[in-house]
Amino acid sequence: MVAVPLVVGAKLALYTAMREQGLTKVGLARRLGLSEGAVRKLLNPNHRSHIGQIERALAKVGRRLVGEDAAV
Repeated sequence: MVAVPLVVGAKLALYTAMREQGLTKVGLARRLGLSEGAVRKLLNPNHRSHIGQIERALAKVGRRLVGEDAAV
């Protein structure tokens, strides 16, 4: 198991859900009422996104974010 920042993990979950559903960036952009460029930024692990934006996108693909606290 590899620990990643919560936002990066959420972006990965969103990307994975999109792949599983065959959903393109354009398709997600339509669902969210955003531009494709905004979705590209949302999925970019190097771009600082607000967790709320990612949670909203996850909801549009039928997912929700669940965090876990663990000892190191």
